[in-house]
Amino acid sequence: MKTVLTFFILLYFISCKSASKPTPENLPREIKSKTATTSVFGGLEDGLYAVLYGKGKYPNYLTDSGEKEGEQELAFFFYLIKQNKRIILVDSGISSEETRSKYGIQNWISPDKILLKAGIRPNMVTDIILTHFHFDHAGGLDLFHNARIYVRPQEWELLKKTNWFVNQAKILHAKENDRKVIFLQSSVELFPNFRIIFTGGHTPGHSAVEWLRAPKNRVLITGDECYFIEHCIEGTGLPISSASSVRNNREFLHYVELLAEQGAKIFTFHDPIILEQNPEIFPRIFKIY
Repeated sequence: MKTVLTFFILLYFISCKSASKPTPENLPREIKSKTATTSVFGGLEDGLYAVLYGKGKYPNYLTDSGEKEGEQELAFFFYLIKQNKRIILVDSGISSEETRSKYGIQNWISPDKILLKAGIRPNMVTDIILTHFHFDHAGGLDLFHNARIYVRPQEWELLKKTNWFVNQAKILHAKENDRKVIFLQSSVELFPNFRIIFTGGHTPGHSAVEWLRAPKNRVLITGDECYFIEHCIEGTGLPISSASSVRNNREFLHYVELLAEQGAKIFTFHDPIILEQNPEIFPRIFKIY
């Protein structure tokens, strides 16, 4: 029961020491880039941004709200990290009107149109970290043809069984043939002090992102291991109906609590408070750091 938690704790102390950088053989060399600067590329300075592409009601029994009845309004967004001349997305939003309509996402704008407001064209996106295969996270992969995709094999196989966007099977196959898909077998460091970590609670191959921006400035992006930051920090886990592995989800939340106690900032993909607490510097683009 404590195996996953022990891993997270070890990962925390290793990253505090800026230890070795585990890198799979198929990881491109460009990943070993220098630390961030304050350069401007595509209209954005180096940093972390939340990109809002829609809103919608979601049943409480599927979230970590602690309620079994009713529903709450969720924000739907993904994250953008500008690092030198690299533009990294954590998940990709939704590109398809059909998918948007099917799942009742309101106030929707396609991610590529939002990014263009900040001078970022789809072909400028260099990397996409896919936390998991669900429609609101993987549904915009077709927009970014040049991007490398970092994903656990389980999530990629599950994604291939869905139909989130037009010509999905063809596009995913082309990504594989072009060697644009980087399959993650373990936690890896994309650039110094920026890690993709396996969590495996919400879905079998679920991942999260941890970024030690400075000695006392740590960020954890949880994916959908939790929906609301307050409940996440309190250790309120996902209900069984939303967890592939309840044990892994709970162990990850213990790690969240540990980081939060150390002053880390926790970010989810659906908590509207993130948009309320950070400035909107371009339409639907909120600067976090």
